[in-house]
Amino acid sequence: MEMTKMGSSMGEGNRQRPDKLYENSDEYEEKTLYGLKLDTLTSKLRTPQFIYILTFFSALGGFLFGYDTGVISGAMILLRNTFLLSSVWQELVVSVTIAGAAVFAIVGGLLNDRIGRRPTIMIASVVFTVGAFCMGMAPDKYVLLGGRIIVGAGIGK
Repeated sequence: MEMTKMGSSMGEGNRQRPDKLYENSDEYEEKTLYGLKLDTLTSKLRTPQFIYILTFFSALGGFLFGYDTGVISGAMILLRNTFLLSSVWQELVVSVTIAGAAVFAIVGGLLNDRIGRRPTIMIASVVFTVGAFCMGMAPDKYVLLGGRIIVGAGIGK
């Protein structure tokens, strides 16, 4: 059985693989996936650092959803006094973000299919930032509610 040296992009150049598993070449069949040699495929599989960064920012979306839901309860005391919110308006301000996220999750799926996940994540980040800016600068309860809807859209994408 003949052995050849296998190289790897991870610096493991000492592994050996048999060129032929059987002496009779009719019995030998190289393992392939869609016509590509598997050992070639696995040696080229590396995780670029950009993927880790993108994963971090994708996970940040889930964090923002939880953070926003938790923080609004503490902020509601100040919002109620500042904007003179009735109990119905308080419920709207809290729940409209979740409703916006649910609706725009469908839009986010369609955007992922059309333009890809990276641009969709970037768009979602911009939308969330715009919504946060609207809430921070809200002169009345209507702009506050609109900002909460925009934040929900950013979370949902």
